[in-house]
Amino acid sequence: QRRVHGIIQMQRYAYLFKEGSSLMRAKIGLKGARLSEMFKMGLPTPPGLIISTSACVKYFDNKRSHEVGVQDQVKEGLEIIEKCISKKFGDERDPLLLAVRPSTEIQMPGILKDICNIGLNHRAVIGLARVTGNEFFAWNSYKTFIEEFSIRSLGIHPHRFIGIRDKIFKEKGNSAELSVEKIKLLVNEYLKAVPRYTGRKFPQDPEEQLWMSIETIYNNFRGQECLMYRRLNDLDHLEGTAIALQQMAYGNLNDRSGAGRIYTRNPITGEKGIYGEFLMNSQLEPLLDGVCTPNNIEDLRASHPVIFNQLDSFGQKLERRFQDVQDVHFIIQNGQLYLVHSKNAKLGPAAEVKTAVDLVREGIISERDSIKNIYSPMLSRLHHKVVDPKAKNNHKVLGKGISGSLASATGQVLFDRNKVIEWSKEKKKIILITKEALTDNYLSIALTHGYITQFGGSISNASLIVRDKTIASVLSCADLEINEKENTCRIGSNIIKEGDIITVNGLDGEIYSGEVPLIDVDLSNEYQVLSEWASKYTTMRVLVNGHTKEAISLGKKYGAEGIGLCKTEFMLDDPMKKCLIRKAILSDSLDERKRLLEELVQFHKEDFKGIFKVMTKKPCTVRIFDPPLNFFLPSGVQEKKKLAEELGFTNEKLNSKYALFAQCNPTLGVRGSRLAFMHPEFVRFQVKSMFIAALESVEEGITPLLNIEIPMICSAKEFTLIKEEIEEIAKETGALDKINYRVGLLVEIPRAAFKADTIAKKADFMHFGADDLTQLTCGLSREDSDGVIDKYLENGIFSKSPFVSLDISGVGELMKMTIKKARKEKKNIKIGLSGKHTSDSASVQFCQDIGVNELTCPAEKIPTVKIMAAQAALLEKKDQLTTLTLTLN
Repeated sequence: QRRVHGIIQMQRYAYLFKEGSSLMRAKIGLKGARLSEMFKMGLPTPPGLIISTSACVKYFDNKRSHEVGVQDQVKEGLEIIEKCISKKFGDERDPLLLAVRPSTEIQMPGILKDICNIGLNHRAVIGLARVTGNEFFAWNSYKTFIEEFSIRSLGIHPHRFIGIRDKIFKEKGNSAELSVEKIKLLVNEYLKAVPRYTGRKFPQDPEEQLWMSIETIYNNFRGQECLMYRRLNDLDHLEGTAIALQQMAYGNLNDRSGAGRIYTRNPITGEKGIYGEFLMNSQLEPLLDGVCTPNNIEDLRASHPVIFNQLDSFGQKLERRFQDVQDVHFIIQNGQLYLVHSKNAKLGPAAEVKTAVDLVREGIISERDSIKNIYSPMLSRLHHKVVDPKAKNNHKVLGKGISGSLASATGQVLFDRNKVIEWSKEKKKIILITKEALTDNYLSIALTHGYITQFGGSISNASLIVRDKTIASVLSCADLEINEKENTCRIGSNIIKEGDIITVNGLDGEIYSGEVPLIDVDLSNEYQVLSEWASKYTTMRVLVNGHTKEAISLGKKYGAEGIGLCKTEFMLDDPMKKCLIRKAILSDSLDERKRLLEELVQFHKEDFKGIFKVMTKKPCTVRIFDPPLNFFLPSGVQEKKKLAEELGFTNEKLNSKYALFAQCNPTLGVRGSRLAFMHPEFVRFQVKSMFIAALESVEEGITPLLNIEIPMICSAKEFTLIKEEIEEIAKETGALDKINYRVGLLVEIPRAAFKADTIAKKADFMHFGADDLTQLTCGLSREDSDGVIDKYLENGIFSKSPFVSLDISGVGELMKMTIKKARKEKKNIKIGLSGKHTSDSASVQFCQDIGVNELTCPAEKIPTVKIMAAQAALLEKKDQLTTLTLTLN
C-alpha cells in the first residue's frame, strides 16, 4: 500500500493487455509489453493480463509467499476478461483455459517454459469435448497438461510417463497410434502415478493449478539453469520475471488448425521475406521444443493462401511498428489465425548487419537508430569459418538437413549432452549429435562447435542458441538414426561412433566425413556500409590488438584505424628467433648476449616492416617486452633437456642459469619498464629493430607512424630515463629526424594514475592496461581468482567480474583521475584503453563519458567495438539505462 494525498492506495501488480505498453517493459517484461502493443494494434491476439515483475520480487522477499493484493488483482483482471469473451475460468461447461507465460525484461529463449491448459480437470475436459465437438482433442489436451504440469511443477521425471505409455501401448497391441480409449487410460494412470511419486494428488482446482504454475516459473527463474544462462549472457541484473496469463488458442483442434513461427526476414542471412515453419494439427510447444520436424512456411502459401497472406501482412505491420525484424508465434484454430506473441528477432551476425542496413534503405529507421538498435556483441561472430568450396568435393557427404547458421566446423562426435562440459575442459572440438533439438541444457549446446539433430526445425529454440553463438549446425537430418545403447548413429549407410571426426557445413546444411579444410568468411558489402556509418558518429577510434601481419590485416579489413597494441614478445615465437632469444638470455657474458641480440635485430626488424606495410600512414603502437625474461624459457623437463643439449650445458648449469631469472611474484617482478634498468640490452635491441624497420620502410615508400609504448611505469623520472634512452637509439640509427615516432606508456600501476600529471609532461600518449590495472587495484589475480570472484558476485560485492566489465567505482575512479591530471598538464594528450573490457558495453560507455580517445581490441572484436563506440557517442546520459536495455535485446 502507498499513501497519496492522504488516501491509501494498493500497489498495482496486474495489468490487462489493453493497459500495458512498451514503456512498461521493465515492469511487465518483454512479452507482456509486446502482447499489450499487439492487442492495442487490433491484431488477432488472444486476450489476457500480466502480473508485474515486482510481484515476483516480492514473492522472494516474502520467503516464497505472494504479496497481499496480487491474487485479488489477478482475480479481478480475469473477471473482466471473462465478461469480454463469455467464458469463465474454472467453469466446467465452457472453461476459459489459460497459458501461463514467463515475461522477462530481456528474452531468454527456451530457458523458462510456458505452462499451458491451466484450468483443465476431470470435469472441465468433458465440457471442452462437448463445446469443441472433439473428444480426442479434449482428452489429448488434458493428457498433455498432466504430463507438462507434473514434470514442471511437481518435479516428476519424464521417464515415469514414458514407462506408463509403453505399458499401455503394449497392453493394447503395441500400436503407437493414439485413440480416445488409450488417452483416457493414460490419463487415469498418470493421475494414479502422481501421488505415488510426489505424495500428493494432481491438483483439480483451477485456482491451485494457476498459482502453482506461477510459482513454478518464479522458482525456475531462480533455478540453476536460468542463473547460468543469465551469468553467461550478462543478465545478472534481472531481479525477477513478469507473468502473462493468456487465453489458450489451439492448433491441435482439428485438421483446419495448426501452429508455427515466422520471421519477417531470414534470421540467418537477413534476406527480406517470410522465413519459418509450421505444422498442422499441432500445438506450438513441440515445434519450439524441437521434438518434431515441421513444414516449410512456403507450404502454407500453397495450402492456406489466405492465412499466409494475413501472416505476411501482420508481420510487415509489426516490423514497421517496432522498426526491427519480427519473430512471430502463431496459432491457426479452426481456420482462424491468432498471433500469440511477437518480439524483435534474435539474428545471426550476417543477418544482423544486413537488416541494419536494409531497414535504413527502406526508410523504416534512420542511420542513427540503426546504429543504436543493433545488437553489437553479435558482430564479433562475423569472423567465422566456412567450408572451402574447392576442397569439399574431395570429401564424402554423409547427410543433409536444414541450415541452422552460416558457420562450419570440424570436430569429434559426441552423443551424450552430459559429457559436453567435461570434453570442453579438455579443449576438444565437439560436434554434438542429438535426436531432438531440446534446450533443457543450455551449456550442452553453447559449448559445442557443431550441432546436428534428427528432429526439430529452424524455428526451434535450440536454433536460436546455435544462431546466437554462431555454432555450425545441421537440423532435422532425415537420414540420421541414433543408437543410444551403442553410442553410435547411422547417417544413410554410414556408421558414426563417438570420437569420430566429421565436418558440419552450416551454410549448405551438409555433413562430411573427416576434416574438410575451412577458410575465413568474406565480409559483406553491408558491413562496410555499417562500419562507415559507425565512423560518422563515434568519437573514439578503434584500433587492433595484434602482433602478426595476418591478425593486423584482418583488423584493418574490419575497419581498425591503426594498431593500438602490438605485443612484441609474441613476435619471437618462431624457432629461429626463439633459439636466439633463449641463447641471449642464458649467455655467459654481456658481450655474447649483445652479439646474439644484434643478430636477432635482423630478423625482428622484418616483423615490424610487415606491420608497418599493412598499416602505412596509420598509428602503430608497439609495446616493448612486458613479461619477465623467463617467459621465453621452456619449463617442461624434456624441453629443458633439449635446450641444454643445444647450448652444450649440463643440467646443473642450466638450472643455475634458470635460477638467475626465477621470480616468486612475476606480476610485480622484473618485467616491463624494469627490464630497461635491469637488462637494458633487451630493450635496446627491440627499439633498434623498430627504428631500422621504419627507416627501411620509408625507403620502400611506406609511411610508418610509430608509437613506442612502455609498460609498468610508476613515475615520471622512470619514464623520462627510458624515453631518453629511446631517443639515443633513434640518433644512433639515424631515425631521429626521419621517422615520425612518439613515446608513451601503459597506465597499469595505481601510482602512475596518482602521478599522471607529472608523467604527462613527458609522455606523448597514455593507454590504460585495464587487466593489470584491475589486478593491482583490486588485489586480485586474473588467473587465480575465479572462485573468489564467483563468491564476490554471489554476495553482491561486484555486480560483474571486474576482469570483464570495468570496476567503475574503483578502477574507474583511478581512470577519471588519470585523465583529469594528465589533461591539466597536456590538454590534447591521447588516452586509450586496451583489454577485454573494450568488448563490454558498460565499459565502453564509461570510456566515452570520461573522455577516452581510443579503444584497442582483437581483430575479431573490431565490428562489435566499433558499433559499441558509436552507440556510446549517440547515447545521452539521461537515456542510458533505457537504451542499453533495448540494445541488449
